[in-house]
Amino acid sequence: MPRLKAEQRREQLIQVALQVFARGGYDGSTTAEIAKAAEITEPILYRHFKSKQDLFIAIVREVSSKTIEQWSEAVKSETDPEERFRKLCAGLPEHIKRHADAYHVLHGALTNSRDKRVIDVIREHYNTLQGFIRDVIKAGQDAGVFRPEMKAKSAAWHIIMTGVGYATLSLNLGSIDRASIGETIDEFLRGMKQ
Repeated sequence: MPRLKAEQRREQLIQVALQVFARGGYDGSTTAEIAKAAEITEPILYRHFKSKQDLFIAIVREVSSKTIEQWSEAVKSETDPEERFRKLCAGLPEHIKRHADAYHVLHGALTNSRDKRVIDVIREHYNTLQGFIRDVIKAGQDAGVFRPEMKAKSAAWHIIMTGVGYATLSLNLGSIDRASIGETIDEFLRGMKQ
């Protein structure tokens, strides 16, 4: 393996750790396995990440950042609150597919890990997503499109829970047909509109 600059090595280790965690789960993987897969020694891995936890945290934060970036891009040119919400939700299947390994790792750790730092970064991830969705809903309320008495935070968590369920099912059982996804988005919108 050629010598990489620190930032390149760090990114390489995140990608390799993601693949190792996707195969063996967070709890079932070791830094020795990650170092071997990256074709480096463990001491080199530890120059970039103090622990397996730190690698996991970097993976989750990267997924959070990419998610918010993609969601922002998807809705930035849309001014209609209903269409902003629809575009946000309609893009979830492709986003989950594109980041399948990351969501396998994240959801596996969510259900199996008892590591406090791991649980904390997963909580941070979902709070970040909830905040973005909540803001989309609040903007719709401010525009008079969505019911003003609806609790935007609760509605956002409802979307998150549906998304986690969708991700779990589609990543493990195969895709859910697009018509069902569209119908689900329409149901959400019917419940949110004035």
